[in-house]
Amino acid sequence: MDFGFAGLVDVPMRDFADRARLVESLGYDYFWVPDERLLRNVYTGLTVAGLNTERIQLGTAVTNPYTRHPALTAAAIATVDEVSGGRTILGLGAGGGLDAYGIQRPSPVSHIKETVEVVRLLTGGLTGDYEGKHFSLENTHLDFKPLRPIPIFIAARGPKILELAGEVADGVIIGGFAQQQGVEFAMRHVDAGLAKSRRAREDIYSVAWIFISVSDARDEARRAVSRMVMAAMLSSRPILSEIGVELPKELESELDRNNWQFRQVPHVAELLTDEIIDTFAVYGTPEDCAEKLLQISRSDFDQIAFVALPPTGATIDESATVIAETIIPALSNDKGE
Repeated sequence: MDFGFAGLVDVPMRDFADRARLVESLGYDYFWVPDERLLRNVYTGLTVAGLNTERIQLGTAVTNPYTRHPALTAAAIATVDEVSGGRTILGLGAGGGLDAYGIQRPSPVSHIKETVEVVRLLTGGLTGDYEGKHFSLENTHLDFKPLRPIPIFIAARGPKILELAGEVADGVIIGGFAQQQGVEFAMRHVDAGLAKSRRAREDIYSVAWIFISVSDARDEARRAVSRMVMAAMLSSRPILSEIGVELPKELESELDRNNWQFRQVPHVAELLTDEIIDTFAVYGTPEDCAEKLLQISRSDFDQIAFVALPPTGATIDESATVIAETIIPALSNDKGE
């Protein structure tokens, strides 16, 4: 099994090089950089990481089909691939938080599918025409020779995009399910997509995207993941019953009153039950986290990617170190690695 780390760009870019080197030195196999909200630019971050590492795979986690034309995305990721010597992955999803900038997200399945097709055409070094519902190319090619077709992983929690991942992607990133019922729900839909394209599980690389906070102070770790759990729960509203989430009446009433808008309800994170938080996150002592993650690691994932949410007083770099030194060995030993 591989292990990845989500390297949030929460530090100046000159310091991000140190984080990339640290993550690689700790033995992680993948370094994922976000493209969300108005964080520091993802391709700049990946370039810095590529110039300061030698082995680790580098990916967007995740970009979207709305903020850039897919031809621009193809040029950007192929450039980073060139810088890193062929170590990049394009993580692609429906995007989030874009309404704050007036960007709508219509038809995410077809937008993502067309983006996959355009990026594959261009990073494959081809010149071609393309006519989709949302995007088009006319006698277009990259104005440099890409190293290779870039692997594309699709990230999702919802059934339609999970099925799309199974149908067309090189990999699937299953976002934020930390219990077996959620994992099984996701893989059923990935399998449905695989069946459409007459592929099998071994034809797609699978990533378990795990929100995690490690601390001997369990309450502090719980508090650290609660805001991210709230965001994941809100975006999973249509499937909550299918993944075994039952909302307390007080919480459901508060969400309904605020139209389930995250910007208006983060203050109700304290209403989350342990059952809800356990559905979407892993938290507690290293032993607590390892025990829960052992169940996930036995679900035939190819990678567990950690999104570290440090408790108060800790740093992301410290979390990366604790996970690498205390949790990954337990998972690797269980696999006999």
